Amino acid sequence: MTLVLMERQAPFGGAEPEFGGHTAEWVDQETEYCAAWAHGEGAVQLKPNIRPAAAHRASGAAENTSATPMGLGWNGSFAVTDRPEAGVLVDGASLPGNGLLVLAEARQDIDELSDAQVLQVARFATESARRAAERLGCEGPLGQRPATVDRSRWQRRPAAQAEGTCRGVLGPQDAARLRIATVSEMPVGGALTEECSVKLPAKGHHVRLTAYSGPSAQQETYLDYRCPGSVKGAFMRSHPSRGALGTAYFKFEEIPGRTPKRGFEAVSAVRTRNGC
Repeated sequence: MTLVLMERQAPFGGAEPEFGGHTAEWVDQETEYCAAWAHGEGAVQLKPNIRPAAAHRASGAAENTSATPMGLGWNGSFAVTDRPEAGVLVDGASLPGNGLLVLAEARQDIDELSDAQVLQVARFATESARRAAERLGCEGPLGQRPATVDRSRWQRRPAAQAEGTCRGVLGPQDAARLRIATVSEMPVGGALTEECSVKLPAKGHHVRLTAYSGPSAQQETYLDYRCPGSVKGAFMRSHPSRGALGTAYFKFEEIPGRTPKRGFEAVSAVRTRNGC
């Protein structure tokens, strides 16, 4: 069991932390569940979950399309939609799925936490990943310790000025032909699930392009295969990536309902941007 001694002042206000945990099977893979908490006013409970990448069900920050990249050399995501959540993916060739997925969350609403406490969630995830990687002999490179976290929200920009998850999705000629003026995007850079949203001229219609990596890709592929009617009219494409990222999965769909004619071109552009 990987238990990480936190910096006490930030998450626990000086209170003495307590630790606990157990192991259990998750999708037929042994998974470690841990918790760190303290009693008293202002205390924050932090919960990490360490599982092989082969346990294909992603959750938390790993599947959140509103997450920002962890950055600092990590393949990972940080989300503050309701409560702070973090997830990082570490390469490990000897492990099922070629790596580890480490998730962490705070059990308090984001409005109740200080900036230092929010940052501690990211540090909890990355330090838990570091210690688990050392213990299990993972050979993949690890990132740096976060000094801050990106808490950006969705940004709406002119299509020609896309610089986040929509960068490279539409060329100037396609944007002009389809009369697309704006896109909505999150920061780009290694998040485990990324999404670009493009508003179409028709009222209530937009195009959504989602890129999934690692266990997030395994989960989405599994769900689409299990419920084929849910992806009617969508373009999907898979492409091999490195290490625990496994096979990346891209889905291009118009909401609501019609299959876009230029879908495969946009998917190809995003694949190149992500370096898979």
